[in-house]
Amino acid sequence: MPAHSGPYGQVIEYIEDRLYLASYYTPPNENSPLPFRPVPPKSPSKRRSAVPPSPARGVKPVYFTVDDVVLYNAFHADFGPLHIGHLYRFAVHFHEVLGNPANKDRPVVLWTKPDSRSRANIACLVACYMVLIQSWPPHLALAPIAQADPPYMPFRDAGYSQADFVLTIQDIVYGVWKAKEETLCGLKEFSLEEYEKYERVDMGDFNWITPHFLAFASPQYEPVAPIPQNSPEFAALPSTISEVYASQLPVPFKNVLTHFASRNIGLVVRLNSELYSPSYFTALGINHIDMIFEDGTCPPLPLVRRFIKLAHDMISKNKGIAVHCKAGLGRTGCLIGAYLIYRHGFTANEVISFMRFMRPGMVVVATPPNGHQSKRLALGEIDTNEASPCYADENLPAPTPGQPRKSHRKDSRHHPYARAVSGTLGVDGDVGVQSMRTKLKNASRRSPDHGDNDSERRNGASPRTPRRAPSHPSTSSSVNITPDIHEDVENWVEGVNKVKSPSGTKSGSGVLGMAKVRSSPRRLGERSDGKVRKASGRVGSAGTVARVKAS
Repeated sequence: MPAHSGPYGQVIEYIEDRLYLASYYTPPNENSPLPFRPVPPKSPSKRRSAVPPSPARGVKPVYFTVDDVVLYNAFHADFGPLHIGHLYRFAVHFHEVLGNPANKDRPVVLWTKPDSRSRANIACLVACYMVLIQSWPPHLALAPIAQADPPYMPFRDAGYSQADFVLTIQDIVYGVWKAKEETLCGLKEFSLEEYEKYERVDMGDFNWITPHFLAFASPQYEPVAPIPQNSPEFAALPSTISEVYASQLPVPFKNVLTHFASRNIGLVVRLNSELYSPSYFTALGINHIDMIFEDGTCPPLPLVRRFIKLAHDMISKNKGIAVHCKAGLGRTGCLIGAYLIYRHGFTANEVISFMRFMRPGMVVVATPPNGHQSKRLALGEIDTNEASPCYADENLPAPTPGQPRKSHRKDSRHHPYARAVSGTLGVDGDVGVQSMRTKLKNASRRSPDHGDNDSERRNGASPRTPRRAPSHPSTSSSVNITPDIHEDVENWVEGVNKVKSPSGTKSGSGVLGMAKVRSSPRRLGERSDGKVRKASGRVGSAGTVARVKAS
């Protein structure tokens, strides 16, 4: 699916001879040319195997745009991604274009303005449509736009500070696909009218993220103090949906109460300071709890654990959880995302992408203090990547000889905590080391004839007289290697005196040969104690082995 660039902007062939993505400075018409892929020349010897000309060749294309249908309501400098309501409207319009009998067998061109934001939004919308509605795997939905020139602009958060964290179209598509696989997102029971009504600030400002989680902005109504349940004031609070409609509450707060009571919300979690009285929820039989922490910060770990436990208990009772901070974006998305990561195995980028797809602006990412990124435990990530079966091979391209899969390499020698002496030198831990020390002591106690001076007798052998040195091929190389065995195990070859080239490793098997070090005998024989030779991408271990054995 190659991309074509012309005087009318870039044209990307998304589906061969059927769907194209393009950008134009001026609105195109049916007479605007469309650069098709060049037809390969026919071969006289392969007349039967020649590809017949496509019926779309020579047919005038159909141009349509949704720039005036899907409009993103920005908070500050953010521009996308477009939400699920935009996807629903695009799908309806797109199906009308495809279903028109006049457009049968005609190439359809979805065009947009040539600015970076419009191009990124439309490309992301089409890829999410293919994943969510047409059930394409994510890598196939991303393949046509993967090498677009110029590249698509990444999405930033809704904050006012500098955007140090961005999400790509790939993050959005994989987040939507993951939510679909976990049955957290779908369009069968989606109501566009309800979504567009309640996402407005003057109508309640809330969105369903998953079938069990609802995110909303904090209602504001005084008084804010809790009302005792045995007081006359509490008895006067509305306790049914009809009483809520008849009350004098503001319209946003009234919509929140009626929707929560009718949609089986069992718990409301408040993360910001008090702006309303929780007694309005408890009067309707809805539990209310405060988990307040400072805006722009990460919640404490005990608070996250408590939230996950409460949410899990509510979901097991088939009840919904409504979470809010002041705007229903940053702190709210942090806790909801923590549960989705815990329960469904999302990555951080996937869960942020999915939540922004359901409620734009969620999870405002703060800049780390002093501009320093958080330090990550490399060994811990290696353990997690080797032990976690969270990937699905059927959703990945077929492995190639140049791209071995990490899952094929299960050798314990590459595990950071399994690099023991017994697994590398073929001896039993302390027993092998003690045996080696005993042999060295016996060698040092031999006759003075074995050395020319006291220092040679103490060392047991002279490096200048290798013929008099005791021969211990199985342990002599372990004298200087044992303390540093954890530093370089991959290039260590056991039980040989010289480095050999691998003879039985198959290409693309995913297993790295332990003796894959291409070096000349001249280099192995050199004695350059102050130099380091690079072999097979690691600091020279083969030369170290040769020098120890030569000594």
